[in-house]
Order: sequence, then C-alpha cells, then structure tokens
Amino acid sequence: MRYFIILLLLGLTVSSCYKLEDLTPNYEDGHSTIVYDLPGDTLATDGWEHQLENEDLFIRQRYYNSPWTDSIRFFPLDNELINGAINVNSSSENDIRWLNPSSSHPVAVVENDAYLNTTDNFHYIRRSDSWYQMEINVDFADTLQVDEDYEVNWRGFMAQAPRNPDMNWAYRNNRNNRVYVYNGIAWEVLVRSANYRNNMDFIEVQFSRSGKEAGLYSPLLFRFSDHWQHFLRDNADSLRYLRTDEWDLAFTGEFNGVVFLNNGQAKLSPASGSPLRHAIIMYEYGYDFMDEAPEDEFFDNRPADQMQITYDSQYGPGINSWFELGTTGIGKPFPYRAYYLRLQQPAGSTHKYLYGKLQLISMYKGAPEVLTDRNWPSPYMTFRYFIQKDGSRNLRTKD
Repeated sequence: MRYFIILLLLGLTVSSCYKLEDLTPNYEDGHSTIVYDLPGDTLATDGWEHQLENEDLFIRQRYYNSPWTDSIRFFPLDNELINGAINVNSSSENDIRWLNPSSSHPVAVVENDAYLNTTDNFHYIRRSDSWYQMEINVDFADTLQVDEDYEVNWRGFMAQAPRNPDMNWAYRNNRNNRVYVYNGIAWEVLVRSANYRNNMDFIEVQFSRSGKEAGLYSPLLFRFSDHWQHFLRDNADSLRYLRTDEWDLAFTGEFNGVVFLNNGQAKLSPASGSPLRHAIIMYEYGYDFMDEAPEDEFFDNRPADQMQITYDSQYGPGINSWFELGTTGIGKPFPYRAYYLRLQQPAGSTHKYLYGKLQLISMYKGAPEVLTDRNWPSPYMTFRYFIQKDGSRNLRTKD
C-alpha cells in the first residue's frame, strides 16, 4: 500500500513538471485594440449570376493570373435552361429562336437559333458562328475531386471561339469571362480542374451554395482613431473618400484580403493622389516583440508602391504578404508576421507622425486557428493594432 502511494505521488509530481503548454492564441495584452470579425463585403459574390435562390449550387471559375471570377448555377430550377453562352454578343434567353428537335446540328442557322438534340438529350445554341451546349455537364458526386489527368489544349483569351476546334481545345471568352472546352460536338462550360500541360492549375474550380446578392467585392475603408468604417459601393463613394485623409486602411480585392495603407504616392493604390503618406515595414518575428518603431529613414526608403499587404500563392510571393493561399483555396495566415506603421497625421495635428504596429489574424468568421472548409464564412477580418498617441516610437504592449 505504501509503495502504491509513493508511485502515485511520483506520478503527480512528474506530470506537474511536464504540464503541456496552452498554445491557444491569446491576443489580449491590455494595450492593443483588437477587432474581431469585422464584416467584409459579405453580400458580394464577385461576379456570380443575378438570378440567385437560397441553397442553389454554384460553380465558380477563377484564373490565378486574372482578377475576375465567374460563377454559374449548374443545378437548374424547375424547367430553367442554363444558357452557357449568355451575354455573348449581348444576347440573352429572350433572344432564342427554338427550332425543331433533331438528331444532329441543323444547317442554315442564324445567331441565337437553338434546338434539342434527340441523340444526347442536350440543348444547343448557335452563338458567334459556333455551337454551345446549354446545359452544364457535371456529376455532383465528382465535383469536389480534382481530375489531374484531364488535359486540355489551351488556346488563350478570345472574343469568340477559335475556328475549326479539335477535341479538348479550351479558351476564355472575353465577353462573358467563362471558360469553354470543345467536347467534339460543341463548346461547353469547363467544370473540371485541368492539367494545362504548361499551365498547371491555371484555373480554379470551386463549388458552393449561395443565397447572397450578386456583385463585386466592395473596398472597405477603416480608420484607427475611432474604428470608423465605410464601404465604397460606387464611383461617387470613391470620389468622396479615396483621395482624402479620412481613412488609414483599405481592405480590397477578393475576400477583402488585400490591404492598402493610405499613401497618395502609390500609383496602383486606391489611395493614389491622397494627401497622406502612411508607411509600413514588415516584421517576421512576432507582434509582442515589436517594442520600438524603426527610425524614419527606414520608412522613407520604402518605395511608395510597396505600402500594401497582400498574400503568397504557388504563383509567387506577394508584397508584405500576411497569408498564404494554397491549392485548397483556403488562406492560412503567417502566425508571427506583423507590420510597423508610420501614420502621417493631417495638417495642423500635434505630431507629424504617429507610430504603431499591426497584426492581421484572420479573414474567416470566428478566426479559427485551423480551417479545412473552403466555404467557411468570409470575409470577416480579425486584426489587432497599437498606435502610440504621444508621437514616440515606444510600441511596447507587454507589461
């Protein structure tokens, strides 16, 4: 009995010596301001169809070297026909002239003639002197799988389909931003991630359900001093705010994940022409260790066109990147990366500059530490910052 008690006490002592460290992120430090789940443009679908219904299933096509995306409902509602070539030559469903069913393509046809093929039971439409398959041919059981053996012969970006196509030719239609592949009979919307021979993973195909409103992601402006935020919904908003000293950060791009500082000298920035000259320097080793801002000469030596925070991907490193976008399409933030800030103050202020630091933590709702669901709600920005109001470079936030 005494031997058992000694072993028990020894076990308790050893376990207490080797207590596992709690690795759960804790961003509270008593000095920094933490912004949790700031809603980005969650109404946007970045170019999805306008006829949206709750629980519709959509396919999204996105090129890694292009800023646009295009999404298409591929489960028809009731007797709805999906016109794969909609908007080509500014045409719509109302322009279709239906011909009699046939076992092959009719001859002597004109623009917008369509028919039901009795051999394969697909509908076809004549657009820009080419036949397009109207239904989207996809097996839902396979939609989440990448078919790496599926190869196409990429023909480029064109205003209309290339002439005399061969099997598996593919092109991007410049008029409706969709990608088509020739199946031997007609052009159909490409719905498989393909091996593009010399252009691996050139196109990303995603599937999701949506009840959102259609539209592009609108830039979100944010101001450190009072947490003011504003979406730029139209050109009038842009003219009113962008070239002013009324904001510090602009969350832009897909998922509002590309962040610009208000620096009017940056020609490619939404701030181009503003009176402010905010500056940034990336720091690799942890927000909590940023106790003092660099001297002005280091901020001054940074090119104006590098005052943004972007992301890394398999196609190359971004500028001051804060997350990595892998082949899964899920953004993974770099855990220790943070940024020194030098904020130019409006004319008449007590200090010419205020210094600070910033850490972008997550673009997903709830800021999950580990995420595997590519359809997790986003963008919901979580970040923390500290701005030293006395004008000094003291950025210590750990007591």
